[in-house]
Amino acid sequence: MRLPIRFLTALASSASVAALASGCAQGDPRFAPFTSKTDAEPTIAARTDSFNERMPNLGATEGHYAAATTSSGRGLPSPDQQYWFTGVATVPAETIAVLQPGATGNADKLPGIHPELYQYVPKNCQFATIAADHANSVLDTAKTDFNSDFGSFSVTGLAASADCNLVVVTGEGVFG
Repeated sequence: MRLPIRFLTALASSASVAALASGCAQGDPRFAPFTSKTDAEPTIAARTDSFNERMPNLGATEGHYAAATTSSGRGLPSPDQQYWFTGVATVPAETIAVLQPGATGNADKLPGIHPELYQYVPKNCQFATIAADHANSVLDTAKTDFNSDFGSFSVTGLAASADCNLVVVTGEGVFG
């Protein structure tokens, strides 16, 4: 039985698209699901000040983040705009050392960062989960001001890698 070339081409294209879509849907198993929502496209950028202003004691020397405002869901404008923030930052060994006492164990899953940031987390790094309250205290997030350029900020998830000097962080904040 001979099949027309157009049919075979269409069939091959469909199979390729299905395979690509299923691969994308699976994501990276190292990470918890990314669950943050927004009505707009998130900002994705490489800026250390975005980390160091939100977490004054982090000392990031390189960083990639995704952030966006969230909708209030009530249809009414809010005077305070909430936002989510996810990122991957290279930090000094001293930062990892002060975070380590807050470790709750090896990270089974890394915090649920935006999928476009997965590429900045090497697969060979070992991570420890750091308790959010310890991370907020050590990184001095209480210093952040909701009237600043970056708004207030609170860590909701953080994993630290001593062998790669890397942190993976999720958080939220408010612009005044």
